[in-house]
Amino acid sequence: MLDVHAPEHGIHGMRDFFIHLLTITAGLLIAIGLEQSVEALHHRHQRIEAEKQIRQEIRENRQALHDGSGKLKVELEGMKDALKSLDAISKGHPGKFNEAELAFSEGPMHDSAWRTASTTGVLSYMDYGEVEKFADAYKEQDELRAMEELTANDYLQLVPVLQGSGGVVDQERAKAALPYARSAMGHLSGMYFIGVGTAGAYDEVLK
Repeated sequence: MLDVHAPEHGIHGMRDFFIHLLTITAGLLIAIGLEQSVEALHHRHQRIEAEKQIRQEIRENRQALHDGSGKLKVELEGMKDALKSLDAISKGHPGKFNEAELAFSEGPMHDSAWRTASTTGVLSYMDYGEVEKFADAYKEQDELRAMEELTANDYLQLVPVLQGSGGVVDQERAKAALPYARSAMGHLSGMYFIGVGTAGAYDEVLK
């Protein structure tokens, strides 16, 4: 808050009045300039810290995505084999089902740094091009997370149908499991391709 005090001595004539007015004006401009400088420094610090946190978060998410890519390939192959076995059994052909093929793991992906910067308004202090790259990366990440949730839901419906079979699945059970297995296969494939796009968006940010 800026305080303007009355002059200590009385004003005598127009000359004194204008000198006093100029003094007040200069003081106000200096005070406003100092206040804006302090605020600009604070915003700069917030921007630098937010960018640092977001990049670190994306770096960690990129590593988690990379670490999980091998597991995803194994899960894809496992579901492909499971689907082949279930399809054969559902048609009355002999086949054996391996419950180990139903393994699925969700990878941790975080967005707290991005959400904090968004809700506090710090994004407005950043370069537009940088914000656009961040937004693209988190958009891809959200799409990957949504596909991952769909896949997890497929497994939640598929596993109870086949659980405890000990590898022996009859025709009716195979028919009941097939729609969930096909859906899971589709969503796993979606995770793989969206994951490639997400990794590319991460790399764009981390250049």
